[in-house]
Amino acid sequence: MDIKQISTNQHTNKYQEIIDVKNAVIFQLDINGNFTFLNAEWINLTKYTVEETLGTQLMKYVKVEDKIVLQQHFDILVEGHKDGVFLEISVESKQGEVADAHLFLRADVDVNQTIISFSGTLTCLSSRRLNVAAFMENERNYRFITENVSDMVAVLAEDGLVLYASPSHAAILGRDLDDYIGSYPITHIHPDDWERIFHFFHEMIAEWKAAEIEYQCMHNNGEWLYLEMRCTPIKGPDGKIQVISVSRDITLRKKAEEELRHTTMKLKTLIASLPYGVVAEDEYGNTTLYNESYINLFKFNSRANVNNEEYQQELRSAARDIIENFDSYQIKKKSIAESRQLCRAEKIDLKDGRTLEMDAVPMEEAGLFGGYLWIYRDVTEEKEAELKLQEANQKLQKLSMVDGLTGIANRRCFDDTLEKAWERLIAHSESLSLLLFDIDFFKAFNDLYGHQAGDTCLQKIGCILKNLSIKPDGLAARYGGEEFVVLLPGQNVVQAVEVAHLIQEAVKKAEIPHQGSSISGLITLSIGISTMLVTNNTQTATLIKEADKALYDAKGNGRNQIKVYK
Repeated sequence: MDIKQISTNQHTNKYQEIIDVKNAVIFQLDINGNFTFLNAEWINLTKYTVEETLGTQLMKYVKVEDKIVLQQHFDILVEGHKDGVFLEISVESKQGEVADAHLFLRADVDVNQTIISFSGTLTCLSSRRLNVAAFMENERNYRFITENVSDMVAVLAEDGLVLYASPSHAAILGRDLDDYIGSYPITHIHPDDWERIFHFFHEMIAEWKAAEIEYQCMHNNGEWLYLEMRCTPIKGPDGKIQVISVSRDITLRKKAEEELRHTTMKLKTLIASLPYGVVAEDEYGNTTLYNESYINLFKFNSRANVNNEEYQQELRSAARDIIENFDSYQIKKKSIAESRQLCRAEKIDLKDGRTLEMDAVPMEEAGLFGGYLWIYRDVTEEKEAELKLQEANQKLQKLSMVDGLTGIANRRCFDDTLEKAWERLIAHSESLSLLLFDIDFFKAFNDLYGHQAGDTCLQKIGCILKNLSIKPDGLAARYGGEEFVVLLPGQNVVQAVEVAHLIQEAVKKAEIPHQGSSISGLITLSIGISTMLVTNNTQTATLIKEADKALYDAKGNGRNQIKVYK
């Protein structure tokens, strides 16, 4: 039979739809390397007609310098040691002209994996390189938009040649952009996806509409990544067809989907063994699976046929009886289900006082939503422990503001209260008074009676200050050693002096002996007072400094005195 007739008979359906593809020679070889099929683009590349080429060998048209390399790759392909051949070769035309071309060649096998033919493409690089050069002149238009995006943006020629690639290709795929631009990405695509990508690309152009596809692409380190690509055909500035592609790495997502598929196979066993309450619902909200822990947690009645509509109603009715704010719970579940997103630690209060946490895990397979997995945990004890911890922290916080010896506020509490009072009063320019006082001759007291008696004395002073009648926002605190302070927000100097007299009178009535004092046989106090109008131009440090100066004057004036800073 004539080789041309054989070609016609053996021509497969998969090539029928692409024989008119522009800019790429589509061909098929028999096992001896003879052409059995060619599309019309062969004429444009070599000037040979399809009829005079069929039955001849591919090697006939390859430049002598490239024949040895091509034969070596062809032999390796025949021996099954590689998935395909990607080479740049020089092809001689009928007139003896030489054209650079990109060759892609792969083996076609039968069900027994026996090679029955070879299929491939030849793409002229001479004109394509001119296209790349021309495109690069306008590259900055794309770079301005794409140089900072995380997705990979590329501009491809009609035959798949890379005219432009955004910098993210280097980050995601490890590509050298200078080498990648002007190449054919199919060299990096997984062999299982070659034919699918080829059909996708040309169908997308033929139908002139945006399309999406997922495929595997090799990273420069040899690792296979899953990419999701969206392509849109456009008319370039010269009227030629170009394709804008936007790709992103979905490897992690695909791995998660694969794990989910494996999990689905073992779902029943897994659910049954979990200590948490687990229930599976389909996309319509019907219960399809549950474990014993779920029944025990909600105190439902177990039934074998969970798909029974009567039982579905029974479950909803039982849930209404046990869940506090059941309607809000249903609205929340519906909102989660409609979002088809993973949701964690939603709180559910039960009427018996227990608290549950609910996780919602969407079940998807091959991109199809199959419902939700709801996971319930009793966190009542955890919540109670958390509440106790909060109470303990509050007590600790309170204790950290109390002087351990006297039981009144400490220096830290005073500093914090002064700052807050200052911020509050500054808006209205109100007065703030401060009393700073200490026990007269307290060192002599300790030397005479001992430090334990000194501590007792300080405790008595603290008790007097505790019982002191001052406004609710006032504060009495131990300032340090035998020094004490009284903070009087909103009170003027006259009111501050009144409070100072009350303190001195209370100490006098306490009749705490002090034979070491040179001015009295009892404990006495020296008190310094500072009053200040709180404004943006005044500072807390000044208030304290002035009170300290007044105290110094009181002690210098013979002690057991009340002095106001002037």
